[in-house]
Amino acid sequence: MDLKSRWNRRSFLSTLGAATGSFFAPKAAMAEKKLKDEKPGIDGHAIVPIKKGLGSTGDVYAELGVTPLVNIVGTVTVIGGSVMKPEVMELMRQGNQHFVLINELEVAAGRYIEKLCKTPPGYTGLVTGGVAAGIVVAYAGMLTEDLEPRLKACPDLTGFPKTEVIIQKAHRNNFDHQVRQTGVTLVEVETKEQMINAINPKTLAMHYINIQSDRGQVSGPEMIEIAKKANIYTFNDASADVPPKERLWEYPAQGWDFVAFSGGKDICGPQASGILIGKEQLIRWAQMNMSPQEDRIGRSSKVGKETIFALLKALELFVEQDYDEVLKSYDARAEVISKAIAKFGVTALPREFNPNALGNVTPHYSWQIDQTKSNVTAQDVMKQLAETKPVGIGSLNADSGGMRGRNPNPPANPPQEHRHRNQDPTKFGFAMWQLKEGEDKYIADRLVEIFSAAKKA
Repeated sequence: MDLKSRWNRRSFLSTLGAATGSFFAPKAAMAEKKLKDEKPGIDGHAIVPIKKGLGSTGDVYAELGVTPLVNIVGTVTVIGGSVMKPEVMELMRQGNQHFVLINELEVAAGRYIEKLCKTPPGYTGLVTGGVAAGIVVAYAGMLTEDLEPRLKACPDLTGFPKTEVIIQKAHRNNFDHQVRQTGVTLVEVETKEQMINAINPKTLAMHYINIQSDRGQVSGPEMIEIAKKANIYTFNDASADVPPKERLWEYPAQGWDFVAFSGGKDICGPQASGILIGKEQLIRWAQMNMSPQEDRIGRSSKVGKETIFALLKALELFVEQDYDEVLKSYDARAEVISKAIAKFGVTALPREFNPNALGNVTPHYSWQIDQTKSNVTAQDVMKQLAETKPVGIGSLNADSGGMRGRNPNPPANPPQEHRHRNQDPTKFGFAMWQLKEGEDKYIADRLVEIFSAAKKA
């Protein structure tokens, strides 16, 4: 089989874009007609083909000389998170039609989030530039309240009454950097007794990492109870913890002052978007610390009008989806692959799926190689998938942490990286949740090529 003769970068991307194109094509024509019928500026910009310059070939990735990927890794930021649905892209276009007071739009968006996420009385929402940005502006809000001198001073906390945040040692992770970014001091504890004893007049809040709920000795509800008695705030970072969609309202209902969810993971909103749900006064203080306000720590945490509209549509679609039907679509994609490679002695294994997992809830599909028929290892298969041209399938170089600087004093025994989910040389696998239409067939064809070329045992 000659995969290259059947697929090329441009035709492949064009095929995948066909569904989106069919969605937008009539709208483009309608928009152009409206522009003729309406006064200029009433309907914004129509969707038009790009006839010259960047994007004119239909393959902007090739024009810039970078390799696009089929995402079998997951909703990790380092490869772009997720892909927006056509309806979400259309709301991004509609959101670009007019100018608007961003603060007014944010408040209105918060009210819409209230409805979609069934927030408790007295709670509202805020669209942020991702959860990391939400952490910064939420903690800044707790620190500054609505006091202008503090708003301008943060992260210089000189004279601030409360500057300490309690966190369980088992909940430390790469994203508490955003808490520290506001100037606070993190106080590590391990036991419930230590947590209670760590509270003092300078304690501002307690920070909780939901995906690490199974670590540490103090549960979320226990932390909320301790904090309420001490009259201090609580923050739950639940970035990757939906689906199930019910967590969007179940977690705030537990009594957290703030809960943060990513908009760019399985919700499939813009990658640089997040949802902050919290008590109305606290949300207002957080908003006062972010763009479009100037001279604020969160000025860099800018959210465009287009992102706000798109995120709301993505959230709406996510809340209204039938997840059982979503699972069936994943199974169907896996079946396409299983049927294509069965003739090589590659057997589909039972689907792995825990709907109650703490985060990144999605089925995982895997296959076992009969090495009496095909002399190739699972690691070889994954490596060759990643090296596929013109569009890579996954990436062995997608370190989820991104770029790393040099360490002038490296540790004597650096931790070993574990790049593969399963080191069994006979088993390989991946997720289906970020595949677009046609990509299951692309993967299947590539695997057929790999196993066809493999030496017989």
